[in-house]
Amino acid sequence: MKSVPSHPLSTRLALLAAAGTLLAGCAMRAPAPAAEPPAAGAIAAQGAAPAISVPPTSVGTWYDLGAHQAPWMAGDAPVPVDGANAPTRIAGLQREEDGRWMALVITQMAPVAAPCPAPTTLTLPTRGRDGCLRMRRNADFDGWLKNQNAVLWRWLDARGLTSAPREWIAYRAGNLEVHALVDPSLLEPQSRTNEEFLSGGQPGHRWAQQFATAARAAGGVLTVPPFPFAPTLAAPPTPAASKPVVTAPAPTRAEQVRPRPPVLAPRKDRE
Repeated sequence: MKSVPSHPLSTRLALLAAAGTLLAGCAMRAPAPAAEPPAAGAIAAQGAAPAISVPPTSVGTWYDLGAHQAPWMAGDAPVPVDGANAPTRIAGLQREEDGRWMALVITQMAPVAAPCPAPTTLTLPTRGRDGCLRMRRNADFDGWLKNQNAVLWRWLDARGLTSAPREWIAYRAGNLEVHALVDPSLLEPQSRTNEEFLSGGQPGHRWAQQFATAARAAGGVLTVPPFPFAPTLAAPPTPAASKPVVTAPAPTRAEQVRPRPPVLAPRKDRE
């Protein structure tokens, strides 16, 4: 696990906050610079959201997107925070080749515990007695994330963090809420048939369980588990072979050759 550098996006958001600009109704603080996560006790004493420790990856670069005061982003339970006052941290994995956000991880703390929603088809079983784990494959399909988790969607959209498709994983335990929005290629193998698609969700489910386990043990630092897959950009297409250039042959130089004189037959009168 490693600490993450600050992204230029954090600097821009900090300047907006200093100017008093409101984005999506959320007043932001200037994010702290990237550093080793502070001790768990120090964070707990401040009531801040857990720092985020990220796994190594060959897909892109992790960035610290700052610490903020944000609205409560869980859309499936009573809001335990009044306004944009939930201590929030966010880190993002960005692919340099095209600037795509491959993963976003968010931690939030509330002053009081938030109850779990009633179980649905999105609820996954967890090992712990407390807490609730939810997961949605292709969360943007049919506008689901925008409609069901509108606060989360608007907060990310206001910051240009809306790469799609993405899977949504969320875990809640007590007054801690964590979200992960992950490119499906990091959690699922490539599928070509319906059967492969249905069975392809198992690695993502296992990762979600590991994510929930990490949240339960977070204390002051959430240790994000490694993703099961590390896709790369497709190789650029091979340029078409150029047609051969037809060139005229070099000019030839004709040389005149005199014919040999005919061989005369001997005369009979001289035999």
